[in-house]
Amino acid sequence: MLESIKDGDLVITQNHIKENILKEISKEKKLINCKFMTIEEFKKNSLPYYDEQSLYFLMKKYNLKYSAAKEYLDNIFLDENHVKTYYEELKKENLIINNKYFKPKNIIIIGYDEIEPYLLKKINNIKVIKEKEQNYNHKVYEFETETDELVYVASKIIEDLKTIDIEKMRLVIPNDDYLLELDRIFKLFKIPIQINNNQSIYSTKTAHTFLKELKTTKNINDALQNTPQNDIYNQIIDILNKYSFIKEIDSTFTEILENEFKNKKIKTKKIEGGLKVIKPNEIYDKENHYYILGFNQNLIPKIYEESGIIPDNIKEKHGIFTTTQKNKNEKENIKKILTHFPNIYISYKLKDNFESYYPSALIEDLNLEVIKDKIKLNHSNDYNKLLLGSLLDDYINYNEEDENINKLYPNYQDLEYKTYNNSFKGLDKDKLKQYLKGEITLSYSSMNNFFLCPFKYYIENILKLKEREDTFPILIGNLFHHCLQNLYNKDFDLDTTFTKFLEDKELSAKEEFFVQKLKNILKKDIEVINMQDNLSQFKNKLTERKIVIEKNKNLKVKFVGIVDKISMLDNYIIITDYKTGNIETTLDNITDGLNMQLPTYIYLIKNGFEKDKKIVGFYLQKLLNNEKIDSTKDEYANNLKLNGYTINDENIIKLIDETYEDSKVIKGMKTTKTGFYAYTKLIKEEEIEKISNIVSDNIDKVIKAVENADFKINPKRLDNQLISCKYCPFKDLCFYKEEDITTLKQKPFKEIVGDENA
Repeated sequence: MLESIKDGDLVITQNHIKENILKEISKEKKLINCKFMTIEEFKKNSLPYYDEQSLYFLMKKYNLKYSAAKEYLDNIFLDENHVKTYYEELKKENLIINNKYFKPKNIIIIGYDEIEPYLLKKINNIKVIKEKEQNYNHKVYEFETETDELVYVASKIIEDLKTIDIEKMRLVIPNDDYLLELDRIFKLFKIPIQINNNQSIYSTKTAHTFLKELKTTKNINDALQNTPQNDIYNQIIDILNKYSFIKEIDSTFTEILENEFKNKKIKTKKIEGGLKVIKPNEIYDKENHYYILGFNQNLIPKIYEESGIIPDNIKEKHGIFTTTQKNKNEKENIKKILTHFPNIYISYKLKDNFESYYPSALIEDLNLEVIKDKIKLNHSNDYNKLLLGSLLDDYINYNEEDENINKLYPNYQDLEYKTYNNSFKGLDKDKLKQYLKGEITLSYSSMNNFFLCPFKYYIENILKLKEREDTFPILIGNLFHHCLQNLYNKDFDLDTTFTKFLEDKELSAKEEFFVQKLKNILKKDIEVINMQDNLSQFKNKLTERKIVIEKNKNLKVKFVGIVDKISMLDNYIIITDYKTGNIETTLDNITDGLNMQLPTYIYLIKNGFEKDKKIVGFYLQKLLNNEKIDSTKDEYANNLKLNGYTINDENIIKLIDETYEDSKVIKGMKTTKTGFYAYTKLIKEEEIEKISNIVSDNIDKVIKAVENADFKINPKRLDNQLISCKYCPFKDLCFYKEEDITTLKQKPFKEIVGDENA
């Protein structure tokens, strides 16, 4: 092949073929001054092309969807009226790119046996290098199930590894449907696999967080600030840089970003010594050994169906491959691979867990011999044990006796069939640290998970298996917080803020009805909050204040919290947290890690905000009350009273609430002739300091458990209620036993701080 490539040639080929050519050039120590391009890159240079500004302009001006605009732009050279309209408009705006300097003299085409006719018109001095005719005849192996197919090929690969380097092996799958079972089986056989990650960054929590924040804030910097910084974050930055010309955060821009995220694949981490998993169109090097799976009808060769906005009759008219021609080319390419490549194993399945399959029609076309071989059981003890358990199930439940039971049972009598040990077996500390990239982020909610049950924390906060929720109640909570976050802005207007937050949200008619009803509730809430503010000397307000404290040990730890409202006067601070759901202000059992929300805010303020200032009150405020909207003004205001603790200094209390003797602001705040009302929640300065220290100790407990990879199943019982499992979405995973449960004793706050008056 090298003898066909000369100095000055343009080689049009696929990237994996280019890599092999470069290796061959290096191996033979030749110096060839040539240029490589894929067919897509050649199109970009030889035809009118577009960039990100062209895409945005077309979508915005003609209200086109992303996919439609892309297809028109990909075919912008077509001499069709509706396409020409877009072309002329883009040309007028200088948004069409023509590479007038691209005039290659000699073109070598390798790996593309069929070139679309319209491109051939653009090419002079072309040489297409095709493979010499060969006629290898391979056998095809049939298997009843996908699992059997994978087990057989895993056993074969283990045998072949005795004589073949794994670097020379390629496992070929028709699509990603194989990946889940492939990963499971090959782990049982201890064969490491290297898969090019076809998962898009759109599927990640990082991308969803960024998009959600962007739609809410309408500000890229703010959205990035609230997005976790990791590899996905960096890929998002790369995409944003391409669209830096866009100044308005509108629905067109967010649609473009969503599609860019869907097209951007997560970067694959290379696994040293891993078996490479590829697709059929990546088969090239004849020195490699290929194990082709899924040789089924509609899978190999791949079947194309007509789609898109430009129909086949128009494509045929302009020399673009039609659906029929694509299918013909695909079939011929697979035929060429099978007849030209010597080291190929082929298999197909008759069914998987979801549907049945037929063998590929190419088996008959090429007259390939079909073999039904038996699964080998001498390469994986782990697989054999699982298989034996499954066969015993069938025998006991359905009286179905498989011949493999007699082979396996004598060798695995320690199987412990129908026994189960739910205990957490532990993790490798170094591997966990590597998985966490040496750092963790903690918050009130993640700590609450840990103290309810370390295993819940592991599932939700380490493995992150909890599904992302976008429920209507969450939307309402975010809406209320957003409006109150902006309440103290000089130009705040509820109607404008409320409407802008909802403008890109899709609501049902029922949800729309409730949203408008809730708007009236929020309006009354704001009236009460303004009334409460007028009764206080604490006029300086900060809202949605994010505070980060680092506690670096073996792991880099960030403790993060967002305080809804901080009210300040001189050296004093009041903390207020808004709630749209049920609220609980007790400080009982905080040494057990329970009821920690307000304490965590105390810790954050004292250690990460204003260390020298004095916290004189901390409260929860319920915004969505069950009271009717038409209840009296006093009744409504009574239900919005601050619920929490106030410093036991009457001079300071006067500054917090001028009505403190029979408070209109703080729940339970009242005086009698002999002092404060019995139910008034007062707290001493040293007790607040003790709360902060308890939170610090609890954070250290979580960090220590993570460093030791200690996530045992340990739900908590309090007052005869299993509080850890009541709302846990993972309670079907742990199979907790009675001995796993820790029963907590009631620890009133006054006993924790040693003060009977607390």
